[in-house]
Amino acid sequence: MVQLNLSCISSKLSEDIIQHAFKIKTNSEDSVNYIKVTRAAPAGEGLIAAVYRIACLGQYHKTSFIAKGLVQDKLLRKSILCSKIFFQREAYFYTNILPALTAVQKALGAKESLQNNIPICYGSYTDGANDYILLEDLAENGCKSLTNEPTEQERDTTLKALAHLHAVSMALRVTKPEIFNSIATQLPEAYYNDINRDWYAAYLKNAIAIDFDVLAEFEDPKTSVYYKRFENLISNGVYKQLIELTSHRDELAVFNHGDAWTPNFLCSEELTVAIDFQALRCSSVALDLSYFIVLCGNLVQTKQDFQKAVKIYYDFLKYYLRDMGIDENKVCSWNILNEELKKYGKFGLLAAVTSIPLLVSKKCDVLEKFEEKYAGYERIPLEELWKLTPIESHEQKKWLVNVVRISVDLGLI
Repeated sequence: MVQLNLSCISSKLSEDIIQHAFKIKTNSEDSVNYIKVTRAAPAGEGLIAAVYRIACLGQYHKTSFIAKGLVQDKLLRKSILCSKIFFQREAYFYTNILPALTAVQKALGAKESLQNNIPICYGSYTDGANDYILLEDLAENGCKSLTNEPTEQERDTTLKALAHLHAVSMALRVTKPEIFNSIATQLPEAYYNDINRDWYAAYLKNAIAIDFDVLAEFEDPKTSVYYKRFENLISNGVYKQLIELTSHRDELAVFNHGDAWTPNFLCSEELTVAIDFQALRCSSVALDLSYFIVLCGNLVQTKQDFQKAVKIYYDFLKYYLRDMGIDENKVCSWNILNEELKKYGKFGLLAAVTSIPLLVSKKCDVLEKFEEKYAGYERIPLEELWKLTPIESHEQKKWLVNVVRISVDLGLI
């Protein structure tokens, strides 16, 4: 086994940078005497970055950091055309967007701080070749990644974290529109766009085939309104609709997490933190909200379950807006939120078309030797990197079927 070191993450991540971060984090003048680098994320937690843990031992203190670096395999990096954009976007979030959000929250006299729901960033570097982001290690606070079956408490505190991000974004939009708009122009859609359309096509086709097979087990293709509505949704072009939904920006748009599925939230008994802001976008709150809710399949099995989760989210949104002295009825009333969901809430199902089959399939390891495995390829097909397998378990099948039924019952499709 190869011994990992800082250069495995990035040639620009030096011991001096770690020393500086160590002093800040420990609030001391202690120096690091020992550094150990290990993997921090399991195989398949994404294709853009490799995630590492950096354990640091000083004379009087010890702590650890999480570092994200670009995947080292040249062919894999070449295959993910948007990898540079994703990394730059996450670094931009920590260095520009988050400071603007926390500043407006403080200026409005809020008791709460968005930073409590987001990891502290101790440094970043992006040049498209040696990128890294250095973050606090939330495992030190007892945080663990959400599973595909979160508890009610985990779901609700994650909705709270999303509401916090959206509320402060709304505050920036209404009190500092010039800053909000300046940031928004830097956030063209990075994932669902024409550049990735052809690369995504075969993978999407495989996912849709799996979805139809599952749905046909529970709904008669000839008579079921659920099957027919889903069929009609698919016939209108899934990727085309995803591009339209994610690229639409109007006066109600906010900064969205962009990839609000369960693996991107860490929870402890006292804390819920959002991670991985690489797909950050400026769009309707309905995108983050509908996507996260439908992926809590063990808790959201009916229209009423969905509506309950929306109400929980909205109560938190109201709280954070009022904490900043903002009347929720002037920026996002209950009626406005429900209108947003009617217009854009089908995003949850459209994104789940691929996400549910992916979540229940075995994913690739970003540290594999792809140049050897796919010698002769100019670009590795996405369907090779994310090989989808038929959904076998009854519970997982019902998860997908319930998302379709809920979307129809709510009038989202």
